Amino acid sequence: MAYSESERQRIVDEICDKIANGASLRSALASGEYPARKNFLEWIDQDESKRNQYARAMEIRAEVKFDSIEQDYMEKPKIDPETGRIDPAWVNLQRLKIDAKKWELSKLFPRKYGDKQETTHIFEKPIFNGIDLDVPTDNGSK
Repeated sequence: MAYSESERQRIVDEICDKIANGASLRSALASGEYPARKNFLEWIDQDESKRNQYARAMEIRAEVKFDSIEQDYMEKPKIDPETGRIDPAWVNLQRLKIDAKKWELSKLFPRKYGDKQETTHIFEKPIFNGIDLDVPTDNGSK
């Protein structure tokens, strides 16, 4: 099916809104009322404003996922009825959920949420490049 430019923009707006609210691209396109993933990505590649809109939606989705980590650790713990203590299975489930979200964020946005931080230094000239063995003579030549 051929889409007009206004229909394309409407679809991109709807998909980006779903993504910004936490959905993946696959789940946002799953309803069947939207074009195939390949077509959607071609639209994004062909238009810089759509590409920027999609990139921004992905950034917002990452923030939504990051915020959901806080919801997980602020959740009231489940109490074991027999012992009256916090249920260890619930603690492990919470840990798993939080670790999975942190891992996903580190893969989606490694610069912002990744564990490894790199520092790169670029010098035009090396600070120290060894000993210069070419000592000039009195007549000015080497």
